[in-house]
Amino acid sequence: MGGQPTDASGLRLLVVGASSGIGHAVAESAAALGANVAVAARRMDLLTKLADTVGGIAFELNVESAPAINKVVGEAAEALGGLDAVVFTSTVVPFAQIEDTDVTTWVHAFSVNAVGANNVLRAALPHLSENGVVLIASSHDVGRPRAGVAAYSASKAALDEILHSWRSEHPELSIVRVGIGPTADTQILRGADRDLLSLLFRSWVEHGQLPAQMSTLTDVANTLVSLVITARANPSVVPEIVQLAPRIRPST
Repeated sequence: MGGQPTDASGLRLLVVGASSGIGHAVAESAAALGANVAVAARRMDLLTKLADTVGGIAFELNVESAPAINKVVGEAAEALGGLDAVVFTSTVVPFAQIEDTDVTTWVHAFSVNAVGANNVLRAALPHLSENGVVLIASSHDVGRPRAGVAAYSASKAALDEILHSWRSEHPELSIVRVGIGPTADTQILRGADRDLLSLLFRSWVEHGQLPAQMSTLTDVANTLVSLVITARANPSVVPEIVQLAPRIRPST
């Protein structure tokens, strides 16, 4: 069982990408610690159930639409009375060999993983409280791309450059970029071609890119909430770049 963060009482938190996986678990973890939570994503059936569970507010959102982002972030901030933290976990991982990755796939990956994150940060800017925190989930493997996920890897590298620019132009902001390693139960493989995945898994094993164990979803979510709490409680310090990797524990 993972260790819970300390306290998030009264934290006004918006989680973007909360219908499943890490975002869903972050919303649950934060709400259990007293946070007031708004959640946003495309799949409203899952999102509504989550909002009911955590006593939060659900907003339908496609992060490829800048106008939709502006509307939802503004409505969430109004509903919560402001924003103390925003956590962005929306991501798409198209699985394809690079020669088979078409223009539509490239644009979709960049629109969600890089430009979408940028637009959420931009929309949140006027609503953030004095010690507000923006946490952006990225990939542990930026700079070390795996076979079959070129569009995903390149978009996450672009996201890093976008965040460097934000820090350069807005050093007053607390922007936490978290590179997340392999994590169980994230649904990241949902809808992927099984034959292609079989080939890719063999490649990843050959290149030492698959750990013997993965991080648990709860542990990752608790860690992200802890980072938000810590950054907000210590406003003279920004944990700018954090890497989460699976801890390989010996079998018992």
